[in-house]
Amino acid sequence: MTIAALSQAPLSPAKLVYGDTVTEYLDPYFSQNWMLFAPRPMSDSRGIVARAICQDGSVSDFYDVSAAALEKVQDSRLFPSRDVRLVSSNIQNLTSSEEILRRLRQKQTNDKKPMLPPMPFEKATEVESVKYLSRYAYDHMPTACGGKSVKVQVRMYVHELPPWSKRRNSSAEGQVLTKDFDWIDTKDLR
Repeated sequence: MTIAALSQAPLSPAKLVYGDTVTEYLDPYFSQNWMLFAPRPMSDSRGIVARAICQDGSVSDFYDVSAAALEKVQDSRLFPSRDVRLVSSNIQNLTSSEEILRRLRQKQTNDKKPMLPPMPFEKATEVESVKYLSRYAYDHMPTACGGKSVKVQVRMYVHELPPWSKRRNSSAEGQVLTKDFDWIDTKDLR
């Protein structure tokens, strides 16, 4: 019980020292997840759009890849498709960071100090997530370039919804974050 309590405790020196040992002991069968009791309500809308370079060198328009997955979920409420989760979880990997790093970067921003560069594991996670999203987009836009795409580029968007306090204000708008990723050869996605 002490190990389980330490795993859920706030960040402390003890958690930093014993964190790996606690994780090794608890995972995968005894890990704790308190999301059932205090879930984070949805506060944004996430998705991807993608475009392709054709064999003749022309660039296609952007395809809203996430819209089709969302439509699948809404069409079948009893047995929904999990495609939306596949996209959303990879976007989450790209937009969130470890709690300690997030706090440190926030403090650096507030103190107007140089920003801590991405850590190696953050870079590796981004590469994997972008490759997955590119593969997903490539598979879900078969009509782009007549099915003969050479490269794919993904644009991620996160539309933060207006705060709950402004829910009755029809002119309230949330902030939109977009990020274009590098072009990826389709032969690397197969």
